[in-house]
Amino acid sequence: MDQPELTGLPPQGKEYTRGTPNMWTTATGDDQLGLVYLPLGNSAGDYWSGSRTENQNRYSTSLVAIDVNTGKPAWHFQAVRKDVWDYDLGSQASLIDYPTAAGKVPAILLPTKQGDMYILDRRTGQLLTPAEERKVPTGGVEPEQRSPTQLFSLYYTLRRDNALTERDMWGITPIDQLVCRIQFRKADYQGFYTPPSTEHHSIEYPVTTAVRTGAA
Repeated sequence: MDQPELTGLPPQGKEYTRGTPNMWTTATGDDQLGLVYLPLGNSAGDYWSGSRTENQNRYSTSLVAIDVNTGKPAWHFQAVRKDVWDYDLGSQASLIDYPTAAGKVPAILLPTKQGDMYILDRRTGQLLTPAEERKVPTGGVEPEQRSPTQLFSLYYTLRRDNALTERDMWGITPIDQLVCRIQFRKADYQGFYTPPSTEHHSIEYPVTTAVRTGAA
């Protein structure tokens, strides 16, 4: 990724760039368009981004369409900005024909770990379904690295609209629930995309093993 000119094995004494976004799941291909669609993960390490390069930040947690004739990206769609929540794309994207007023469009359906679902024109990467950038919490361990906004699907999501509250804490007995509520109060939780913190335990919701996931 940081050595785009390297298309084979590294020369003697050289190595691949470490820590770049990889692909956990399965690629999808379109023979007619000559494109392969790669759902990429986040860069290493999962909860620290200060050492990531510009290219790693650009392609992290993105669906990347690769031109099979050149091996270079034709377009990419990023689901999470500067991901430090391990929200890598864990599911294979699906090729579909999406109905529009102008007729069917060759599209690709992309689910995410957060429960959001996006439909893109697979020729260009343009969104065919509504989404919006929303303000999210900043701060945490490296506040200068955090994105002030994140993308949210308005088309379909399994993510609840509201942030967690004490009343959401669960326990088999009232004592168990009380303990959970106490832990919730002690934790750092500012809603979706709460940045990692070293001062308190932080709550990540949705969790990385949530609704649309694979090996992660």
